[in-house]
Amino acid sequence: MESLPLLPGFSFSGSESMSKDNKLKQKLKFMNGFRVIHDGHDPNDFSSSTKHDVEFDPSLTYGRRKPFNHYEHQRFVPHYALFSRKCLSFDAYSRQGIFGSPAEQWRVRRVKIVYYLEDDTMTVTEPKLENAGFKQGKLIRRDKVPKWQDPEGRCYHWKDFNVGMNITIYGVVYRIYDCDAFTREFLMSQGIDVSDPEDVPPDPYLQNRFLQEQQSALNSTKDISRSLADGRRYRFLEYDGMILSFDASWNDDIFKLRYFLADDTIAVCEVRRPNDGKDSERGCLLLKRTKVPKNWKVLPTNYPSAYLEKSDEEIREFYSPCDLKVGETVFIFGRKFLLHGCDPFTRRYYSSMLRFNQPPRIPLPNESTPSDYAPKPSTAKLDPDEEPKKDLIRRLYNFPKKLRYSLCLDAVRREDEGRQFVLEYSLADGTIRICEFALRNSGRKGGCFLGWIRVPKPGTEEYYTPEDFAIGSRLNVFGHWFIVTGTEPFVYKYMRANPQKFNEELRRGVREYLKEKGWIDAEEGQVTCEKVDVEQKKEEEHVCGVEKAKEITGAKDCL
Repeated sequence: MESLPLLPGFSFSGSESMSKDNKLKQKLKFMNGFRVIHDGHDPNDFSSSTKHDVEFDPSLTYGRRKPFNHYEHQRFVPHYALFSRKCLSFDAYSRQGIFGSPAEQWRVRRVKIVYYLEDDTMTVTEPKLENAGFKQGKLIRRDKVPKWQDPEGRCYHWKDFNVGMNITIYGVVYRIYDCDAFTREFLMSQGIDVSDPEDVPPDPYLQNRFLQEQQSALNSTKDISRSLADGRRYRFLEYDGMILSFDASWNDDIFKLRYFLADDTIAVCEVRRPNDGKDSERGCLLLKRTKVPKNWKVLPTNYPSAYLEKSDEEIREFYSPCDLKVGETVFIFGRKFLLHGCDPFTRRYYSSMLRFNQPPRIPLPNESTPSDYAPKPSTAKLDPDEEPKKDLIRRLYNFPKKLRYSLCLDAVRREDEGRQFVLEYSLADGTIRICEFALRNSGRKGGCFLGWIRVPKPGTEEYYTPEDFAIGSRLNVFGHWFIVTGTEPFVYKYMRANPQKFNEELRRGVREYLKEKGWIDAEEGQVTCEKVDVEQKKEEEHVCGVEKAKEITGAKDCL
């Protein structure tokens, strides 16, 4: 066996020369991500031990060691892992001398010194300042910085930094005046007393430049205000839509006084109350937009009397927002207006722009009685825009039945004598329409005298009904007196069909009138003139078509 050559294939497991391992063991290795020293012995490797090997156990001879936590060996953590991504931040400043400039002698440059604990490197960065005039940003890149004029060539350590001390970095002296909370806590945990923050001296150049910018901005604002304050375009763009609104009173009447900030004009508008007796269709504008002088009668001595209108050159004192205050009196062309209150926008404008708070609101005349402003609840509503509730059953049952009566005007003036009218009463909704006949050479054009409307009885809360249209009765229609002079046979037929709605005297009067006309039989009381019924039917069909068209299109009767 020993004579066999030591070649591949000629090795034997029992040979001592082949089982011996002569390789050099590795002494360094990584364990759990850290570099450790390895002696080559793996405690978990039991391949070299046999069942006959006996391991020496010192505890059998000397006893087991008592566990003491404070004597146990702590786990080793490398320096770079312990302080990874941890840095100390210091705020510092330096004074840079300026030579050859009469405006400044030195400047104060603020920097931030960051010290990285994992590798003892540091950086110096200057925050960027607008229009500073010199290069800013990162002044020193991250690296170990040697101490200034140190014979041993040592570098700066975190123990060399503290608030209130000077450090020299490449010939520049920096004064540390503050640090962040983590830096202060770290230094104090290491036994270093950290001083209180210091004040940074002001930079004279920045102060002067700030004052110059403020002064130039103020001058430019003044120039713009001087050039554009009187311009209409500037005032329109700046104050268009901004209106100061006040509630005013004059002679127990309520007005709205509006001050337009765009052109310093004032408009006065009357506030109409319901049932005040005034025509609501006419304009309620008392004064259109105009500049109101404080005293329109006072004129300069050189004012020519030939001119009637006064310009702004003659009248220099006009009303401004400062002159309008709640509780005070404003004279507008001789009329005395008392200001009672203003809207929320006006109050905010005075408090924010003029630094003046308007007094509390003063009650308007008769404001304590709300009934003066709101219409009293009644069935006789004269407002044509507010329609009463419609009885649909009545409309469906009686549409398009109408009762017609002939009227004459109870003339007060001589020119009203002989005017003839026709009154139509709609059974569907109780409205009345009055039309006038066109007479030749009368000087009046016939047509609709009163459109469809419910006519109230004067002094009551009721409306006119067919029971009030007796022959010879007088009707007061909104101040015009009419006398019922006749009717048609259809009215009598309707009375006979609904006897519970009409009294005996009213039916007898209508029957006597139709007997005189010869339209009913004197003995039987029946309608004898068929032609009248035919014409009545045709007219009803025509009126029915017109009414349906009006309901669809929403058209109204007009003169």
